[in-house]
Amino acid sequence: MAKTSTIEISLTDFVDFVSKSGTSKLTKVKQVKNRGDYSPATDFYKALREGIIDVHSKNLGKAELDKILGRITDPKKIKSYTDCVDAYKKHWGKKTLGWFEPPFKHWQEGSLRVRINPELGIDTGSELIVIKLYFKAEKLSKAKVDQVLTLMEKELRSEVGGEESDVLFGLLDIQASKLYLNKGRSINLLPLLVGEARSFETIYKAV
Repeated sequence: MAKTSTIEISLTDFVDFVSKSGTSKLTKVKQVKNRGDYSPATDFYKALREGIIDVHSKNLGKAELDKILGRITDPKKIKSYTDCVDAYKKHWGKKTLGWFEPPFKHWQEGSLRVRINPELGIDTGSELIVIKLYFKAEKLSKAKVDQVLTLMEKELRSEVGGEESDVLFGLLDIQASKLYLNKGRSINLLPLLVGEARSFETIYKAV
């Protein structure tokens, strides 16, 4: 990661930090700071993420998801990708899904900038949903879900038409085929997240 006055991190890294306690917070910050610049080679789910986006943005059918697997040669990825595709097809079901471009924005507190970058804008026919994808087999905690949805609601609501908009924000746990939605539009966790952002910044500048 470039050593600049602004500290930019992913939403996943920030939520991981918030969910840790004690010295594990320090360890997480050191990991982020020493990781180096982004490299596609170390982005395990890059091909799958981009494949899912491509299928929806081009309004292709569910069967096209299988072609993602045909392009994977890394044996370390085959099982995980297959599990994700099977679970994603289960989530898709028999619905006809449309596409709209999802918004992107940063949430900034002090010097810390967190990328709020959902991958999908999905029109189900009855709902418009901006979706952040979660690929890992590790179960999502309610705390992490609430933190992600809080920041999406806080930063992206103005990008989809404001308070009058019916757009929902969601976090999809792909392998569990479970979509979490922010139907209550709550941002009650924001004070906590502000405090955690300040904590991250303080530790980052000290290590």
